Amino acid sequence: MEVFRKFMHAAIVGSALAVVAACGGGGDSDGGLPGADSGGEGSGSSESCKFLTEEEVAEVIGPSDGGQHDYAFGGCVWTASSANGGINEAVFAAVLPKAHYESLAEIGEPVSGLVDGATYAELHGELWFPCRAGDYCGIKVRTADSDGRQEIALRLAKALQSRV
Repeated sequence: MEVFRKFMHAAIVGSALAVVAACGGGGDSDGGLPGADSGGEGSGSSESCKFLTEEEVAEVIGPSDGGQHDYAFGGCVWTASSANGGINEAVFAAVLPKAHYESLAEIGEPVSGLVDGATYAELHGELWFPCRAGDYCGIKVRTADSDGRQEIALRLAKALQSRV
């Protein structure tokens, strides 16, 4: 019976890994940009990594890794080259179809200064707003100091909005 349990456990884990690999290997790996070519992994490889400039990101978190596709947030994540106060600071940007946005976004309170329907979740430093033909644009700011995160997110959201 013990051998059977171990076999079943291995089968379940193997199946889960196969599903993760299959789901992660296809679909829109570009943050929801229709027809965009992600061009593989690496610095700035995803079209969504063109939503913000290196300078805009560096103003927030300092030098970064240049941007990598972020499967969790659905777009691009720029991670600081060094930790600040034990926190790996990062900036995230994404443009997602409404259904994808609704399944993963931390939808906060309404926020002014951008467009109607924009929301900001203070706990997560996450700002979402309707953009481009029914899609949703998102900015997430993870910094050691939470002061000013909303203003940073609004500034970066305006830059993102101007490029989609």
